[in-house]
Amino acid sequence: MPGLGTSFGRGGSTTAPHDLVNSDAILIMGSNMAENHPVGFQWVVEARERGAKVVHVDPRYSRTSAMADLWLPLRAGSDLLLLGGLIRYVLENGREFREYLVHYTNASVIVVDEFRDTEELDGVFSGWNPETKSYDPASWLYRGVSGANGSPDLSRYESDPTLEDPRCVFQLLKKHFARYTPELVEAGCGIPRDMFLRAADIFTSASGAERTGAVVYSVGWTQHSSGVQVIRAAAILQMLLGNMGRPGGGILALRGHASIQGSTDIPTLYDILPGYLPMPAFGPGSRTLGDYIARNRAATGWWANFDKYIVSLLRAYYGDAASAENDWGFGWLPRISGDHSHQGYWLDMNEGRMDGLFVLGQNPAVGGPNARLERRALAKLKWLVVRDLVEIETAAFWCDSPEVRRGELTPEEIGTEVFFFPAAGHAEKDGCFTNTQRLLQWHEKAVDPPGDARSETWFIYQLGRRLKERELRD
Repeated sequence: MPGLGTSFGRGGSTTAPHDLVNSDAILIMGSNMAENHPVGFQWVVEARERGAKVVHVDPRYSRTSAMADLWLPLRAGSDLLLLGGLIRYVLENGREFREYLVHYTNASVIVVDEFRDTEELDGVFSGWNPETKSYDPASWLYRGVSGANGSPDLSRYESDPTLEDPRCVFQLLKKHFARYTPELVEAGCGIPRDMFLRAADIFTSASGAERTGAVVYSVGWTQHSSGVQVIRAAAILQMLLGNMGRPGGGILALRGHASIQGSTDIPTLYDILPGYLPMPAFGPGSRTLGDYIARNRAATGWWANFDKYIVSLLRAYYGDAASAENDWGFGWLPRISGDHSHQGYWLDMNEGRMDGLFVLGQNPAVGGPNARLERRALAKLKWLVVRDLVEIETAAFWCDSPEVRRGELTPEEIGTEVFFFPAAGHAEKDGCFTNTQRLLQWHEKAVDPPGDARSETWFIYQLGRRLKERELRD
């Protein structure tokens, strides 16, 4: 989650469900926690029994709403506006935890004079390049920081512990969020002004030396088009209130399925390696291990040890074959060449730029964001491999789909060769689950899979081994 990574160095959840019992206020947004995460919701119930106030923000009234002290029915997609309103409420009403801000955040740090906010530059920040559609962050640096042209050294900078300097982060933040008035929240979110102010008072009161509040969210935020910005706003709110790194505080990112967190950690995302290290890409930044480290290592903070993390991973991958002389096998890692995300490769597939696809553990023909496009794109492949417990819609798209029934696709004209393999269920293989709070639980195989059913590990290993043997023969 880049919004959390930008704020705290790592993109993982910052707390555990059972710590919610220590909260004085709990804000639940982007989640129907009571129904979709009932095991974790027990801690919300216990916190409320201890006197905590629960605020649920959701367009729909659900069981979570019924269990909350206050339900705010906002318009779908206006989450960021509401959070902006909460941040302004904190800043305008002195609800920030000043002692925490000065010692544990960058609120007192002074920003260089070159920085310009959005109201000064017609909606964009300074450093925007309209040709590359990207930002140059040189004008965002702290005053007094060295190494601005490379990896900046953030250990020395100018600051104002009184938070009064107009160029300090606190004052710039206050200026930026001044626009998010209760009237704007009412107009944009559809939440009556009095109801918003009541919710703001409840949650921002959970601040200071003796009180804390927690923010809980789920896929209602992570799958949003502006999810990164929404989660980043939640991080700003929690830091202003001093609610990070304290019992009953934090931002709890709920995961929607068993071990979906584990799949992220492995990782199954195309642009990262285990440990959330960025995937090397074709180009000058990844030609050598030294280039890669120089591009991604930070001078201070968590990522100052970037070189240790990547070397440790490479040695785990390649064992004795990895050495300092061969860059620990860095050259053997594959490179990414573009947008290989789910949406990206389905668009490529639809344009006829992909030959084949492996589908393991998902059913895109009915579970994707644009299932109709994805079913039509499957018809443009040369081959498709599906591994599952039963014949799912993705495996049968060529003969049994809405497009076939409507006559938009004809089985006789679809050139995709489909290979359907039986898979092993979770009880038929060893493995581990990683839950919402990042605890790993190993489980032993209960029974052998039937017939030719195999685990994903077996399948991928055997496929790789046979491809290597074929390469050696050729």
